[in-house]
Amino acid sequence: MINHLILLTEEQDLRIADGKLISGHRKIAIDTLGSIQCFSSSCHWSQTALECLVDQCPVVMSRWDKQQKKWKSFSLAPRARYVNPTAMWKLCRLSPQRATQIASGLLWTKVCNQHEMLRSFDPRLADKPQLRENSFNRILRLEASYARFFWPRYFAAISTDLFEREKRKASHPINAALNYGYGFLYHAIEWQCLASGLDPTVGIIHKLRRSRPSLACDLIEPLRCTVELTVVRHLDDVKEPKRLAGHFAELFETQFNYRGGKFKLRSIIRLMIESFVRSLDGKEPFQPFVLHARDACL
Repeated sequence: MINHLILLTEEQDLRIADGKLISGHRKIAIDTLGSIQCFSSSCHWSQTALECLVDQCPVVMSRWDKQQKKWKSFSLAPRARYVNPTAMWKLCRLSPQRATQIASGLLWTKVCNQHEMLRSFDPRLADKPQLRENSFNRILRLEASYARFFWPRYFAAISTDLFEREKRKASHPINAALNYGYGFLYHAIEWQCLASGLDPTVGIIHKLRRSRPSLACDLIEPLRCTVELTVVRHLDDVKEPKRLAGHFAELFETQFNYRGGKFKLRSIIRLMIESFVRSLDGKEPFQPFVLHARDACL
């Protein structure tokens, strides 16, 4: 069994003994760890524990900056510990037509998922988003045009004093909560890209930029709706970062419909990225996450 460990509790002492990571009375075998993310700024790590864990799995330390209203993170994992050269070669050699096809699929699925969520607020909406013909020729315009439709209706359904989506330095608690949740999702997708041998900085929609995981920014698009649903379902806790962290940790263990079955979101991320890798040569269709109407219920 592979375990993905999320540390939320403050004031933990973590050490290694007999091949196990130990915190208080809790123990977990090192060789079963697939990834670790620490959201506690007061954990006390032994040097031996850090050196041992870096050789085992991706380790990401994250801290919520109250002043800038954003996550600050750094990774202790060697970024190229495992490389899938075939997948990387195919990704870097995608034709403009194939790259546009994949990018269009990601953004179209994102739009459909968000629209399905809006229909849970207002069933009178049409089954599918109403978009201009040939919108796919301008995939970024597609996303921008739907965002102008989506966010006012999303905010109207959950708040009466919020009218604008703030992506950076968010001042409103709901915008800050959304950014907080997207941070969780970004890290999980980046981990899975690394586990699949992909360089997360090589993207399709998002261009190369220093220190930005562009591929994770691409693959997060269909999954953003899960964060937006979590914020709606836990509005009472949007001002409590620790409670929100718990809800977002629970989100990864929540089951959703995907490809005809029920899977935990953590497994869906893995299956979706594996599907992305297999689809790079065009012989197999990419299957992004599609939000089911039952999963969109509040």
